Amino acid sequence: MMDLSITKTTKDMKKSVKIVLLAVLVLVVFAGLYATKEYNRTYSSAEKLKPAYTYDAIELVKEFETDESTANRNLNDQVIAVRGSISKIELNDTTQTLLLGGHPFSGAVLCQFSPGYERELAKLKEGDTVMVKGICTGMLMDVILIRCAFHKP
Repeated sequence: MMDLSITKTTKDMKKSVKIVLLAVLVLVVFAGLYATKEYNRTYSSAEKLKPAYTYDAIELVKEFETDESTANRNLNDQVIAVRGSISKIELNDTTQTLLLGGHPFSGAVLCQFSPGYERELAKLKEGDTVMVKGICTGMLMDVILIRCAFHKP
């Protein structure tokens, strides 16, 4: 004859294993949904954001060249509006970029546009003056603005 306590323990263990497996399955499903959402996340442009600061392109570069740590502290992750003359335009499948200001031996403002501005950018030429706003990410060789859009004050 079989001992009832062993049978009960076996049933309890099977039930516990089922609960653990169900919890793991639910966790995996939620992790997969979150990963898919993050993988497909897109960032909107700065088009609807209000600029915290407005600069001329050359002034913005000088701000970083004069005291980069203070400029980083004050301007990084801020929406900046910049007016400047286009010194270079780069439009291809992966990037839509304008370089504002800049001289042969100093930096410029590199404006990386969000998708959707191809028509407006295609109409521009070097030497045109534009007003752009974007989110400042600091300075490497140039001051970098991402998620840019044209600014109409």
